[in-house]
Amino acid sequence: MLAEGLRTDVGRANAERVTLRGHDLVGELVGRMSFTEAALLAVTGERPAPGAVRVADAVLVTFIDHGLQPSALAARLTYHVAPEAVQGAVAAGLLGVGSRILGTLEQTGRLLTRIADETAADGEGEKGAAGRSGARGGAGAGAVAGAVAGEGEAVARAVADELAAGRRIPGIGHALHRDGDPRAAPLLAVAAEEGVAEDEIRRLRAIADVTAERTGRTLPPNAAGVSAALLLGIGVPWPLHRGFSMISRTAGLVAHIGEEAERPLTPAVRAALREASRPDED
Repeated sequence: MLAEGLRTDVGRANAERVTLRGHDLVGELVGRMSFTEAALLAVTGERPAPGAVRVADAVLVTFIDHGLQPSALAARLTYHVAPEAVQGAVAAGLLGVGSRILGTLEQTGRLLTRIADETAADGEGEKGAAGRSGARGGAGAGAVAGAVAGEGEAVARAVADELAAGRRIPGIGHALHRDGDPRAAPLLAVAAEEGVAEDEIRRLRAIADVTAERTGRTLPPNAAGVSAALLLGIGVPWPLHRGFSMISRTAGLVAHIGEEAERPLTPAVRAALREASRPDED
């Protein structure tokens, strides 16, 4: 008999049957369910509504590729020197997912969750007392247009803590897209059409507003920030947000590996490195 702790509810398999969250994989899911729907089923444990599937699909499409980022270059270089191990090349690319590239979904999701939790803990959600925000809020607490009572304070505290720690405020601004991340708008449009993540998007915009008030810099929500809000809105907890960006980027990395096999850029990279490493000549 197996030890009590040796079990999983995600999926099971034996000689006759394979299940995912209790659903028969062959009889119910294959050919009847999209990959995105199956991924949400696996992650949340519940069959998602069509709107949630559309939202998650939009997020997955958004991060499939972003040009020759370090993750793509790592995958291509690794594949070029070890073409027998595609999985190693993909893994090399995924190891580049972190606090600066792709991983900011997780950081934003955590910040949004903190704001929601603190607002609820104060007893000032939708039914809270409207006066406390003005009475207790410091600078920035009143900058959140349309927020429920107490939420402005929670946003102000969260932003202040991030700035005091010397961290970038996640989910807003973009190093490349200085005038605004163009990927954010279609994500927001999908959310509006599906009626998803209204509270989370409001909090994200509040973060941008309070940050602008405190720093003087206008940094609109970026694709990672909006995606984190959307994932929270469809029931995906923040610790798994980075996983969704990795699912998305994996497809892009496979595409880069395929291109590297047909039209390698590694020789040019190696030539540039050899040139750069030559000793100086008098």
